[in-house]
Amino acid sequence: MVLLGIFDFNKKRKISDKQALSDIQWPDYVVTLEGKNIKEFITKYPFSIVDFWASWCAPCRAMAPRLRRLSKIYKGKVAFGKLDTQGNPEIAKKYKIMGIPHLVFFSYGKKINSVIGLKSIGDIKDTIDGLLKKV
Repeated sequence: MVLLGIFDFNKKRKISDKQALSDIQWPDYVVTLEGKNIKEFITKYPFSIVDFWASWCAPCRAMAPRLRRLSKIYKGKVAFGKLDTQGNPEIAKKYKIMGIPHLVFFSYGKKINSVIGLKSIGDIKDTIDGLLKKV
């Protein structure tokens, strides 16, 4: 596993790949987020993805097993979270979520990309792989 030049946005300094990856407890599942823990989640990891969704949204429900699978594939590289926009409208508004499902990609809390709509595992992998090369 190689992540070149991870930049710690919180401390504004370069940190070694080994240090960055070994100090973090990476989840191998999709973490359920709420207003009280989203900031901690997105700032903790060098690379995280938050799925903004709602229970009434059929494409959102179809995205869930894809993200579970990806969380296993990218364990140790990417942290996956999900936030119910219906239960957390203020957070959805803060991140300007206008359509769901909406994946937002973060590096130490800084938004680096987002995609809207139902995506295939291959499409999401392509996006992740491209961003991992830049992060």
